[in-house]
Amino acid sequence: MKKNQLTIAVLAAMSSCAYANPEQPKETAELSEIVVTDRQGAKVQTNIVTQAEKNERTETDLRGLLSKEPSIEFAGGNGTSQFLTIRGMGQNSVDIKVDGASSDSQILYHQGRFIIDPSLLKSVSVQKGAGSASAGIGATNGAIIVKTVDALDLLKNSDRDYGFKLNSGYSSNDGHSYGATVFGKAGNFDALLSFNRNDEDNYKAGRNFVNGLDGSNKVPYSALDKRSYIAKLGATFGDHRFVLSHLQDQHRGERLVREEFTTFSVANNPRLSVARQSPSYRETTLSNTNLEYIGKNLGFINELTANAYLMKNKRYSADDSGCGYCGSVKGPTTTVIETKGANVNFDSFIGEDILVKYGVNYRNQEIELHTKRPFVTNNPEKTDTGAYVEMISGINDFTFTTGLRYDYFNMKANDGVKASDGKWNPSVGLIYQATPELSLSANHNYASRSPRLYDALMVGLRRVSVDPNIEAERARNTEVGFNYNNGDFTFEGSYFWQKVNNLIVNPQARHDANGNLINGVTQAVNDGYSKNHGYELNASYRYNALTARFGVAESKPRFYLNDTKADSTLNPEFAVQVGRTWTAGLAYRFEDPSLELGWRGRYVEDENGYALANADTTIANTHRDSYINHDFYINWKPMKNDSLNVNLALNNAFNKFYYPHSQRGTTLPAAGRDLRLNVNYTF
Repeated sequence: MKKNQLTIAVLAAMSSCAYANPEQPKETAELSEIVVTDRQGAKVQTNIVTQAEKNERTETDLRGLLSKEPSIEFAGGNGTSQFLTIRGMGQNSVDIKVDGASSDSQILYHQGRFIIDPSLLKSVSVQKGAGSASAGIGATNGAIIVKTVDALDLLKNSDRDYGFKLNSGYSSNDGHSYGATVFGKAGNFDALLSFNRNDEDNYKAGRNFVNGLDGSNKVPYSALDKRSYIAKLGATFGDHRFVLSHLQDQHRGERLVREEFTTFSVANNPRLSVARQSPSYRETTLSNTNLEYIGKNLGFINELTANAYLMKNKRYSADDSGCGYCGSVKGPTTTVIETKGANVNFDSFIGEDILVKYGVNYRNQEIELHTKRPFVTNNPEKTDTGAYVEMISGINDFTFTTGLRYDYFNMKANDGVKASDGKWNPSVGLIYQATPELSLSANHNYASRSPRLYDALMVGLRRVSVDPNIEAERARNTEVGFNYNNGDFTFEGSYFWQKVNNLIVNPQARHDANGNLINGVTQAVNDGYSKNHGYELNASYRYNALTARFGVAESKPRFYLNDTKADSTLNPEFAVQVGRTWTAGLAYRFEDPSLELGWRGRYVEDENGYALANADTTIANTHRDSYINHDFYINWKPMKNDSLNVNLALNNAFNKFYYPHSQRGTTLPAAGRDLRLNVNYTF
């Protein structure tokens, strides 16, 4: 197998589901650029959202962009009120990676970790389950991987060296957005500056909703003023490219302490009062400064990608006097999680039949405390280091993948106790091209994940230790699948089994050598294991201007903990049992005018299961109602090309009132009917 044939085989293995989206043109070159540099491992990935597709949508968050994906569920609410699950697994074991930068720490377990403005992005892709050796640090249950846009992306196919992009949007429920981007190149250099603002009022839930606080049909304290920008400077010298960028995404508004909850009593939690939720003006900010290098044709090294980054997750509060988690501090406080990291990745060919991927990953995280009690001796800190090698070879109709990864962590709790551990993680994969249209695949991957630093808001107020003998969690995932693609019709599916050993749970009560409880001290420990299994099917069909798609996914995460009380529940940051999910779409594209009409549907079945296997089901919230949602949309290209897009959408067209499944019970409902208009113009 020649080099170019092997590269094509690898891309097919890594993006075999990409064309399951019938609304996206078959742009092999664009997909290749996305996939090769994402370092996700030679593993099936789905739902690649490209720049072109994003321009044809009205969505302003990841929840909207990934709504077609049946194995992903976003909760209700706005901003960091949203919790995310992939195959039922929550944010404790799922990452979002921005240009190779990531953090697994969180501000508070009542708050989601993922904020990113899609207007800043070039692409969004999804990795599911335990990744192969090259997938990076902590790849146990999946990741959402985003790449930010740069000037060369927007100048592609342009006859000018500069350009502008303007966008504006309106939402009937209830907000507006606007943004501007300027970009250009001169000689070897290029630059981009982009700003976007999305100002949203409290949203209305579905039909017949009354909030219980002021009797209106709006969800209190859900309003957010979202402001984001990115600045990029690039330089290209032959086969060498350097990019320096700085991104900031900030949410401002009157926010609650426990953002996943409401401020009014509901059936399963009568304690949700305004006083306990302590609303105050707060800001949540994600910033990332990144330096990236891409080099090609470097002798034995076919391609080298490297980056170094400084990421900060920050929470500012104007007043935390009513926040017990925060120490009831009067006046303003600022809490910061600082992450420094670097990745160096190489691709080399041995002969013309073997592609070798190898590299190293480094990440250091430290919490800068807003309050420090006398017994807190230091800022909590953790360092993860990993190295990997992965070989991909082709023999006739078979593509083989073998990999080995070593991950090591070293952490220090706020009381000075240290812990460290290392794990070897092998991975193997096989793809058989049975016919030109049909491929069969199987892989078996191990991946490990280090203990998370304790919640940043709380760690300065209490002594939170770590078992010095704690081990990293270790996931073992086996997955089999198929992909059929004859051009107009695609059909793909997979079935997986996963087990995670040495689960790291919320800090437990600490005991001395004789088993006596040490008052006031908790520690992170290994406790039990989890299992997950499930399947996913996706199909699409294209007939002239008509396209249709279909998808279904189901998973069964179960946690088996040793130290479980009868009334224990499992926080959604770990896992949630989501009902079987069906998605579908139908679209028709007219040539003159260049107009696409479409419908998207999502149906989630009711669910009685609970992710904590040995919980008392009479106490745990085990029933989640089914829901079905319908969205209709129009994309019009007045200039018959991608430069000007006029997008109109009617989301939740029938004003359905429902609660998504990736959060606790009946807390934050989904948004009701929403008429959205978005216009973006690149010139």
